[in-house]
Amino acid sequence: MVFVAVLLPNLMLVAVLALGRYEEFMLGRGDPAAEPGERHLTAVPDLPSGEAARTPRKRPAVRRRHAA
Repeated sequence: MVFVAVLLPNLMLVAVLALGRYEEFMLGRGDPAAEPGERHLTAVPDLPSGEAARTPRKRPAVRRRHAA
């Protein structure tokens, strides 16, 4: 019972992944996937505390009913 509930799904997942790798290898894509390029991220500076307090907050367009 424990085998079916815990181990069998993991074994089936490994089998499916292995079949996918085998299919890629047989279709001629035997080389491993190329590393993704470097990410070009830029830091966004935080707002000063005075500006953050002055920005108005948007209220939702629809007022929701509270549970009674």
